Amino acid sequence: MRLPRWWRQRREEELEAEVRSHLDLAMRDRMERGETAEQARESARREFGNVGLVKEVTRDVWGRTSLERLCQDLRFAWRMLRTHQGFSAVAVLSLALGIGGNAAIFSLVNRVLIRPLPYAEPDHLVRVTEAYPKGAIVALQEQSRTMQVAAYTTDSEFNLTGQGAAARLVGSQVSANLFALLGAPAQIGRTFEAGEDRPASDRVVILGHALWRNKFAGDPHIIGRPIAIDGIGRQVVGVMPPEFSFPSPKVQMWMPARFDSSNQGEFWEHGWMPLIARLRPAATLPQAQGELRTLISRIIPLFPYSVPHDWNAKSTVVPLQGDLTRNLRGKLLLLLCAVGCVLLIACANVASLSLARVAARQREMAVRAALGAGRGRIVRQLLTESVVLALVGGGLGLVLASSSLSALKSMLPGANALLTAASIDWQVFAYVTTLAILTGLASGLAPALSAARLDLATSLKTRGHQTAGLAGARLRSSLVVGEVALAVAMVIGTGLLIKSLWLLTQENPGFRPEQIVTVRVYPQYPQRSAGQERAGYIALYDELLRRARGVNGVSDVAAANTTPLGSELPALPVELEGHRLTPGQSIAPMLWAGAVTPGYFNLLRVPLLSGRLLTEADGEKAAEVVLVSAATAGQYWPGEDPVGKRMRIVWEQRWRTVVGVVGDVRQFDLTGKSPEWIRGAFYMPYPQSVGLDRRLPTAMTLILRTAANAPQVAGELRGLVAGVNPDLPVSEVRTLEAAVTASASPSRSLMWLFICFGGAALLLATIGVYGVVSYSVSQRTYEMGVRIAFGATPRRIFGLVLGQSFRLVLTGLTLGVVASLALTRMMTGFLYGVTATDPLTFLVVGFLLLAVALLAGYIPARRAATVDPLVALRQE
Repeated sequence: MRLPRWWRQRREEELEAEVRSHLDLAMRDRMERGETAEQARESARREFGNVGLVKEVTRDVWGRTSLERLCQDLRFAWRMLRTHQGFSAVAVLSLALGIGGNAAIFSLVNRVLIRPLPYAEPDHLVRVTEAYPKGAIVALQEQSRTMQVAAYTTDSEFNLTGQGAAARLVGSQVSANLFALLGAPAQIGRTFEAGEDRPASDRVVILGHALWRNKFAGDPHIIGRPIAIDGIGRQVVGVMPPEFSFPSPKVQMWMPARFDSSNQGEFWEHGWMPLIARLRPAATLPQAQGELRTLISRIIPLFPYSVPHDWNAKSTVVPLQGDLTRNLRGKLLLLLCAVGCVLLIACANVASLSLARVAARQREMAVRAALGAGRGRIVRQLLTESVVLALVGGGLGLVLASSSLSALKSMLPGANALLTAASIDWQVFAYVTTLAILTGLASGLAPALSAARLDLATSLKTRGHQTAGLAGARLRSSLVVGEVALAVAMVIGTGLLIKSLWLLTQENPGFRPEQIVTVRVYPQYPQRSAGQERAGYIALYDELLRRARGVNGVSDVAAANTTPLGSELPALPVELEGHRLTPGQSIAPMLWAGAVTPGYFNLLRVPLLSGRLLTEADGEKAAEVVLVSAATAGQYWPGEDPVGKRMRIVWEQRWRTVVGVVGDVRQFDLTGKSPEWIRGAFYMPYPQSVGLDRRLPTAMTLILRTAANAPQVAGELRGLVAGVNPDLPVSEVRTLEAAVTASASPSRSLMWLFICFGGAALLLATIGVYGVVSYSVSQRTYEMGVRIAFGATPRRIFGLVLGQSFRLVLTGLTLGVVASLALTRMMTGFLYGVTATDPLTFLVVGFLLLAVALLAGYIPARRAATVDPLVALRQE
């Protein structure tokens, strides 16, 4: 609390009068003893002590001045910041890099890992792991006493027609109770009601806010309006608010999943769905986990076909938030550690610079102490200056974080709704403020304590900058060594990621992506018999391929149900000759199942290893044949010729003959990994192909080899498809080279983030080394002059200073390498083809740090080598 001005003035006047009266009494007493007036005045002052200090202590006794002094300290700190602009600029920018990086990453960590999910009572929401058929879902809903269970699909795609140009939309089929379970009401209209996921009641749809705005112009009368989705009329019953994006930000609409127990195939065999649930009142997570195991044992006998006794044995119940963030948690925590290292380096850098600045201000501190400032007041003033610097750096860092957040989110998996919703909010602001204050205290503590230990008498007798002392120099050097060690750990991590990405991009994906353009086509199911439907689709793609061959610049064309590195993952349960299944032994292996037209393998340059490729003769009525990949042939028929072997899809009676073996293609990602339940790959001629729903695949990708650019080809293909059928949506026009690039995107994004943070760490460490060496040279100018006067050559002086730079860097390098041997093991899950202790990376980083030592020490060493001994000796 600040005292009124008139009251403060009166108290100061009283204090001044009291001090003067004490001095006058002492002076008269000494004059009565025979001293002259001048002698008496000096003796009285000497006996009384430091007048300024006495006044300061008296003011402390008064109290109620803390806020006033804080304001004084803040004003003085701001003046010092403006006076020493060079020091302030370096310190503020250093702290801005560290605090800004922490603010940006914390905004993601806060939204993804700390803040609760944006649903009602989010701590009661759980995820039931593994997928379940609809029959099992209904059983869980009816029998569970600890959970309310809901189901959904992820990123399914549907055709929207009758609203202008045909469009392909991403939707989610959900059980009717999903929205009530989440506690998520509609913004307009309503959500699904009980029973709307049953036959005859499921012709309804809920629109996402963006779809409502963009496709329906935000029509306020949209409720009750009929729209056609996949040729089926549905009535719009609601529009969700813009912040709702379950299960992913890609979802544009929600439709009821159809739970039809009369359709055995749909109810039990295909269309399996993931589950979420809400714990019932008084139920606990362990209780739900125990009940689930019991329910699974009851569900197994309900299947209309034989399933293994250990079906879904790994299924359990986990908190929903942890499940939604499992793919991001490790990466975010790794990035948080990285920016934490950058901030520590920035703190050490500012502390080192502040120590040098305090050493240069020794005479100022001595004068302030002589005028009455106590050591505590000096320490407080220096800490205030440091905190002001950190707050300014924090403000600039917040601006940097805000401007870089969008780019940062684009480098991480964007399909996570929590990540998409991250922003700079009041929590981030509070975090940055707290972090800036703590950073200011941390970086200012060492300089403040150093100032508190100054020898005031010596400082007043000298010029101040020559009394820095050995302890201060050692402390500055230790801080810089710590900076270098942290920078080494950061740069080694960056080097490992760079090498990992390079090795990944050098892998052979099994095909040639150059000059390949792909276009996805989504026809609707015609309302015809199964035979007519199948013949219609075969004729449709024959016509599309025929017309595509006439597009200008197209040299070759084919079609497939999916492309390498695509988002689709078709799979079928198969039985292979020589690997018959015994009842209860195991579930049939799931193999990736390609449906392709002749020319597919030649177009993509996938090599034929034995046998023959598919031809036009392998039509719908011909003998059924397949091709298998080399890895599949080696796994199931090791040491045998697979050509002539047979395999069949488990629900079919007829066997398909293997007529050829082709090279392995990396269908899932460039690393060659695929879901553990995929046990191989085979290819079927499109007319003979089948999907998991036992129907001919309808959505297909046209694959073209062309010298023209993708946008030009896209326009011609859209016109071509519209000429065949105007209600055929066309989307995902892209090059296969773009697909290869996208597959490496997660590794690339993490690498670039580490390059940014590692580069900042290296820059700060370089500045720190330069600052210490440069300050040392300025303190040792007299010594250099003496050395030169006694015959030291400029080369000797140059080597002396440069050696100091190398000693600092080598010490930090040694500590950093030792720390990296342990810390880089945290990155093992993010590396490909390289170990966390890769010797080459460590060696390259070592040479890089030696270059930093040379760069940081060159200018100070050159300045020291050109010292004029006469000038240096006169300065002393």
